[in-house]
Amino acid sequence: EKKLNKSERQRFREEAEMLKGLQHPNIVRFYDYWEVALTKRKYIVLVTELVTSGTLKTYLRRFKKINLKVLKSWCRQILKGLYFLHSRTPNIIHRDLKCDNIFITGTTGCVKI
Repeated sequence: EKKLNKSERQRFREEAEMLKGLQHPNIVRFYDYWEVALTKRKYIVLVTELVTSGTLKTYLRRFKKINLKVLKSWCRQILKGLYFLHSRTPNIIHRDLKCDNIFITGTTGCVKI
């Protein structure tokens, strides 16, 4: 748990507002956020799209291998999401792309960053 100072809180709010405007099939949808004060501490609650099948990291631990056709499809989807972010004005950089942050949707096999 990290306590945010005033400027960090403001930066978070600005980033959260920007994220609310992003809509792409390969980007996890960000709906809203708010702050809650509990027992002398403030917490930030994030509301995002439900992604039902976990992360790529979890998938790899469970299945060890990925079918080449599926792998190519997932790579294309990740690149489409990144291209969407990078083509915004101003450009948006993910900053933390890793298997823990690539999500698989169970109904379609779609991946989202």
